[in-house]
Amino acid sequence: MPNYHDEFWKFILTNFECAKEFFRFLLKYKVKYIELEKIKSIQNLELKDKNIPIDLLFEIPLRQSKVRIYFLMEHKSRKEKRYHFQILQYKTKLREWQKYQFGKLYPIVAVLFSQGLDGWEPEKEILDSFVENPIVSEKPEELLIFDLRKIDPLIDFQVPEMKAGLLLLKEITKPWDEFVTTWREIQKILKTIKKPKRIALEDAMSNYIFKSRKEDKSLLEELIMGRRVLTAYERAVEEGKEEGILEGKREGELKAKLDTARKMWDKRFSLQEISEITGLSDIELRENGISV
Repeated sequence: MPNYHDEFWKFILTNFECAKEFFRFLLKYKVKYIELEKIKSIQNLELKDKNIPIDLLFEIPLRQSKVRIYFLMEHKSRKEKRYHFQILQYKTKLREWQKYQFGKLYPIVAVLFSQGLDGWEPEKEILDSFVENPIVSEKPEELLIFDLRKIDPLIDFQVPEMKAGLLLLKEITKPWDEFVTTWREIQKILKTIKKPKRIALEDAMSNYIFKSRKEDKSLLEELIMGRRVLTAYERAVEEGKEEGILEGKREGELKAKLDTARKMWDKRFSLQEISEITGLSDIELRENGISV
């Protein structure tokens, strides 16, 4: 079964500007050692006519050097028990590919992009599972972790595609009311993007939402097309307003009928005649002081 979270994640990070901003954030002060302007994304690797399964691979040269750094990206929307073995296998295959392709081994940095849809904390898990070697000083396997739960895309990033994309990834499974609010924020960001890029991003987002959310298709279409979609709270407020209007209308009609009934009573009309003309019942007339 396709992983829709993975598909959308790849779409965002294969955007050149998004990838650069991602590594600026991930590497922080160490980013000065690499030439981000020459970043290259690799989505498929072949070794002797066989495809090497990887999520995403980035090749970035070191500054003033012929050395290339390979960033092996692994995306996990939720916890998987064997993710670290997968990364080890991918690194091994990547080294085989480097040896075959270049005759040498370049540095590989494994990066785990955790979407955290189930509250998984990979950093804590790695530390808890590490057993120190008393013979040779070791560290847990070097793995850079990007935990989306700990990121605020609106604050931590500047590129609008990155802001909107990561915000959608982060909030995609939130309850409907929260998701509606998030989507409104995303729409504000989308309006700042030039049309060709915006259309491509909107299409990818729409596809991701339709495949990932469980709501009725017509409701999602209303949301995505930019029509006014109310949250449960807003619906309650609107329903309250409508009920208030109806109640006011009913009260006004009753007052008018009672005014008519009192005038008729003063002119000696019978209760039966008043009831027939105003539509008020005997009980309503008595409760308002119109009775024998």
